[in-house]
Amino acid sequence: MAKEKMEFYSDYQDGIENTDSGESYLDSEREYPLEPRCCITGDAVKHSFCRYPDSEQGSMMVMSRESMFKYSRTGRSLSEAFEQVLSLRRQHEKKQT
Repeated sequence: MAKEKMEFYSDYQDGIENTDSGESYLDSEREYPLEPRCCITGDAVKHSFCRYPDSEQGSMMVMSRESMFKYSRTGRSLSEAFEQVLSLRRQHEKKQT
């Protein structure tokens, strides 16, 4: 079966400056602010169940509950979904420059 193409929220850089400080740590020295929108759909996320660091942006990506269920119910790894979003973000950034 062909791997489906993942859509992702491409305006993720808008509003990152004003993100709330999260309680998750990438390491013991640095705390990354939570992004306000789902990294896949772009929907506002009030309660983040899934978080994953984007160290190049200096933020913590979040996934909406609906997106989390979409990927976990099909047996896909949420970490792989976040890694795919990161890859798409870097490709998008290269095209912008």
